[in-house]
Amino acid sequence: MDSEPTQAFQGVSSPQEVFAPFFASFDLTTVISVVALLLFVVWALYTAVAAYHLLRYGHRSAVAIPAIMTHVLVSFFLSLFAVSGLHL
Repeated sequence: MDSEPTQAFQGVSSPQEVFAPFFASFDLTTVISVVALLLFVVWALYTAVAAYHLLRYGHRSAVAIPAIMTHVLVSFFLSLFAVSGLHL
């Protein structure tokens, strides 16, 4: 069963050649939108669970509200910076 190759190996010049048929079937804007939505859902669930536990089981509930507000505001500004296209 040892058969010799009939022609030389032809390499690919770029990864786009290999994955072009796969990516041609997807709209990139839809994929990015779905990924962003999934990230937002995970962030919202994390925030809700963290806020609940901080308010319910925190020994200093006076710190809980500013901590939750800080978390939401910092997350908002980080996501705003991420979608704005600015570079540092």
